[in-house]
Amino acid sequence: MVKKIIILSIILIGLLSGCSSLAQHKDQQQTAKKPNVLFILADDLGINALNSYGNPIVESPHIDKLYAQGMHFTNAYSNDPTCAPSRASIMSGQYVPRHKVYRVSDRYKKQKNVLPHMRYLPPDSYKLPGSGVGLALDKVTLGEAFQQNGYLTSAYGKWHLGKNALGIPHQGFDKGYEITGHYNFKTSPHQEGIDTTQYSADYITKKTKEFIAEAVKQNKPFFSYVPYYLVHKPLEPKPEYLKYFEEKYKDSTHISHKEIVVLAMIKSLDDSVGELMDYLKKLGIEDNTIVVFTSDNGHYKTDNLIFTRPYRGYKGLTYEGGIRVPLIFRWPLHIPAGSVSKEPVIHVDFYPTLLGLTGSEKPKNYILDGEDLTPVLTHPGTKTKRDALVWEYTNYARYNSKKKKFKSEWVNVIQKDGFKMTEVVEDGSYYLFNLNKDPYETKNVAKDYPEVIKRLKARLEKWKKDTGYEPPRKNPAFIGK
Repeated sequence: MVKKIIILSIILIGLLSGCSSLAQHKDQQQTAKKPNVLFILADDLGINALNSYGNPIVESPHIDKLYAQGMHFTNAYSNDPTCAPSRASIMSGQYVPRHKVYRVSDRYKKQKNVLPHMRYLPPDSYKLPGSGVGLALDKVTLGEAFQQNGYLTSAYGKWHLGKNALGIPHQGFDKGYEITGHYNFKTSPHQEGIDTTQYSADYITKKTKEFIAEAVKQNKPFFSYVPYYLVHKPLEPKPEYLKYFEEKYKDSTHISHKEIVVLAMIKSLDDSVGELMDYLKKLGIEDNTIVVFTSDNGHYKTDNLIFTRPYRGYKGLTYEGGIRVPLIFRWPLHIPAGSVSKEPVIHVDFYPTLLGLTGSEKPKNYILDGEDLTPVLTHPGTKTKRDALVWEYTNYARYNSKKKKFKSEWVNVIQKDGFKMTEVVEDGSYYLFNLNKDPYETKNVAKDYPEVIKRLKARLEKWKKDTGYEPPRKNPAFIGK
C-alpha cells in the first residue's frame, strides 16, 4: 500500500512538474510572439526630402521601399518645429505644456535685441541641476513603458532631452547612449575606446544591430529607438556621395551646392535604413517587427527650399513646412502594403499607437495626449476620433527693429476641420488658413470666417485648461508701451 502511494505521488509530482514546464514554455512562446519595434527618427528631414514623397531629385531607394511596403501618412505633424520639444513629445506621449521642454535653448536671453521687445516672458523649461534642460524623471518614457511590458530596449543616437541623470541610461533603456555629430561625434555618457572619426550613422546602425542580435538570442521582444543625427547640421556628407551628387547636378541652376551636400547626407541616411531592414530579414524577424520611420520636425532653410516646397516655412516656424514630416509604418501581414492615410496625426500618437499595436499595457495613472492609430493602420480609410491638433511654440528670436517683428515668437496653433488658426501671444491677434483649399498657406482668411475663429478660440482655450498651459507673464524688461 505504501509503495502504491509513493508511486502515485511520484506520478502526481511529475504531472504537476510537466504542467508547470508547459505553462512556462507557453509564457515564453507568448512573449516571443510579441512584435518587436524599430523606431527610426531622422533629424530635420523635410516633408519633401524623400523621393517617395514626391521629390525626384532625392535618392532614397531603401526608405522608398519601406514606403511601398507599409502605410504612409500625408498629413503627419511634429509637435514642435524644433528638436527638443518634439522629441520630448515622442518620448513622453504628451503635449508641450505637460512635459515642459518648451525650447531647445532660451535664445531670447542671449540675443540683446530680443528681450527688450518682448511684452511677455515664456514659461521656463524643466531643468535639473547638473543635467540641464530635459525630460523630467517622473515622466514615463516610451522606453520605460516597453520595459514594463517585458521588452528589451535600446537607444543609440541623438537624445537631446538632458544629460547625466536625465540621459538615455536613466530613461528606460537597457542599452544605449547619446551620439551627436557626424564625423568626430560625441557620446554622452562619454564612451572610451570608440573611433569617433567614423560616420556616426554607420556607428549607430552597428550598435543597433548588435542590440537586435542580442535580443533575438535571448528570445525577447525589443523596442529599439534609432534617432540618427542625419540630416542635421553641420553639413558633413561622406566624400564619395558628395562627389557623386556634385557630378550629377553640376549643370543644374536650381540646386545650390549646400543642397547638393544635403542630398549626399540623405543618401547616407537611406543607406542606414536599408542596412537595418536587411538585417531584420537576415535574422528572420522581418514579419514580426513593426518599423516606424519619421522625422523630428521640418527641414531647415536651404537656398531654394527644395526639401520643404511646396509648403510654406521651414524648421523653427509653425507654417506647414516647419511641422509637416514624413511618416511610414510597416508591419507585414498587419498593415496593408502600399496603403495611405490622409488623417492628421502627430508625434504624441506614437506612444499609444505602439503600445496598441503590440498589445502592451499603458502606464497606470499616466496621461497620454495622443490617439492609438491601430485602427487607422490596420484598416485603411479609418478616421481618427480626435477633433483637433494643437501646438504651443514659445521660441522668441531675431527681432527686426525696422519691421518691428520677431522672426519667431510665442504662438499657439490649432488645426480643426481643415482650418488652422494661429494665436499671436504678443499682440493677441489671430490669423487663419483654410488648408482644405489653401494647403500652402498663401492667404490669411480670418476676416472671412469669424464663426470659425470663434469656435477655434474656444477649443484652444479648452486645450489650455486641459494641459495645464502656463499663461504669459509680463516682461519687466519690456521697453514698449
